[in-house]
Amino acid sequence: MMRRLLSGLTGLLAVLLLPVALVGLWANQTLTRTDAFVEALAPVVRQPAVQQALVDEAARAVFDATGLPPAAQRLTEPTLRAETARLVASPAVVTVWSSAVRVAHTEVIAILKGEADTGVNARGQVVLNLRIPVPPLTAVLEQAGVPDAGRLAPTVAIPLVSVEQLDRTQLAYRWLTMAWPWLFVGVVVLALLAVALARRRRAATGALAIGWIVVSAALALVVAAAREPLVNDVAHPVARAVVDAAYGVAAAGITAEVWVAVGVSVALLVVVVVGRLVAGPAGSSRPAHG
Repeated sequence: MMRRLLSGLTGLLAVLLLPVALVGLWANQTLTRTDAFVEALAPVVRQPAVQQALVDEAARAVFDATGLPPAAQRLTEPTLRAETARLVASPAVVTVWSSAVRVAHTEVIAILKGEADTGVNARGQVVLNLRIPVPPLTAVLEQAGVPDAGRLAPTVAIPLVSVEQLDRTQLAYRWLTMAWPWLFVGVVVLALLAVALARRRRAATGALAIGWIVVSAALALVVAAAREPLVNDVAHPVARAVVDAAYGVAAAGITAEVWVAVGVSVALLVVVVVGRLVAGPAGSSRPAHG
């Protein structure tokens, strides 16, 4: 009776620890890879909604930097917005965007690791600072009477996440990145114990495989369901697009791991079923003595 209880308990723990180990693997291998993150977010700046939001923010940043009176701003705004729209759609802004994403990602990871507190604005937010290359707008600004227009360096500050939000996830991030190898070891050891202690080892192995398939599928469903409420909670339009794209990177990485886990579990289940069919009733595992 005791062996049966221990077998069930260790098997249950092996099943429940698998999704935690998968998330830890993703956090360690994917979240910290800045190059992959930048590559994934680079196309975001080409989305029409993002470009429109950038035009609004860039025009506001330019006017803030020039100090033009309201009357002059109203006269200049249509032409400035049209030129800004062309600028935002240009390769120059794609390059600036990628550089800004790289810096922001590096700062977020540094904060999660507890190594830095940089890139935080007065409101305690980590921001993506997008410097607007003004030279294409110089002629418009000079006509409006802005001296040395080409030397301006207005910056669009896009709030990504608050330090308070990062603080809440910092401990989990650091724990997962350090513990995930041991979590996988724990899953394997607990699974082996569950099978070794079981009276019917093929049945125990099959139950483990089915349990891993179920929890892996549940993890994929949770990741998919959490995306919309999380993204919709972000007010800033550009930040919302960045968070949506970042979540897409995370979801793709975790989903890929889920498919691997499901594939391994299905293969294990097939081996168990085939073994039972080949062995027949007489070849079933005999009850352990003691």
